[in-house]
Amino acid sequence: MSPASYRAAPPRVVGMNSTLRTGVVAPSFRPVPLIESACEDHRMRWRRTRGPALSLVALGALLAGCGTEVAGGGGDGAEGAGAGAPAAVSPGPTPTEITVPSTECPASGARVTPDVIDAAMGLRAGTIRLTNCGTEPYTVEGHPELILVGDDGVETLDIAVQHDTAEITASLNGFDEPPRPVTLEPGEAAWATIAWRNTTDLSGPPVDARFVDVIPAPGEDAQRIMPDGGIDLGTTGRLAVSPWTAFDRG
Repeated sequence: MSPASYRAAPPRVVGMNSTLRTGVVAPSFRPVPLIESACEDHRMRWRRTRGPALSLVALGALLAGCGTEVAGGGGDGAEGAGAGAPAAVSPGPTPTEITVPSTECPASGARVTPDVIDAAMGLRAGTIRLTNCGTEPYTVEGHPELILVGDDGVETLDIAVQHDTAEITASLNGFDEPPRPVTLEPGEAAWATIAWRNTTDLSGPPVDARFVDVIPAPGEDAQRIMPDGGIDLGTTGRLAVSPWTAFDRG
């Protein structure tokens, strides 16, 4: 086989003593991989040479200056300077804190709690209880003010709160009597009836309230309750509430 069909191997340094001496490089016909250079469009081939060899330092500088990568080299440089720095992470939104119903006796001395809701044939009806949790008599008169709040505990729902059962049902206990003062001794309670229909049509999305903020009387703070099952108004958009009525002491 002709030596011209092979490329010379890299030079070898021989005769190492206390003083570096360059020996004579014996020719070799071992194949050498091609060097792909970014500086040139053509392929460079090392030719068989005699005499002093190109120093390894100069060869390294040549390869570094040309940006050449020898086949089988060390990757794409993704682990270079700055590559390992972690990306900045933006903080997520702060969760909204939901105000839950309280079990403490408010400053007014009267606490609001939900009673059982009766659901039948699309008609919902139930009561809200007002208990004197204080040490003095408590008097209330009229209708409680109701504010419906969505699942997030913040959004108030735009609905109509009415004091009769028109467009809800023909008649319902608690709505027939006019408002009158109700005095509660400590431990006694009054109640107000609430009613609505869970019917839907194509007029809009259904409205569901998870919470109800109840203001027992003008000037008092709202108290949050969570009726069992929520207030599912469908698309009716209306809720009826009766005046406060004393429980029958007999």
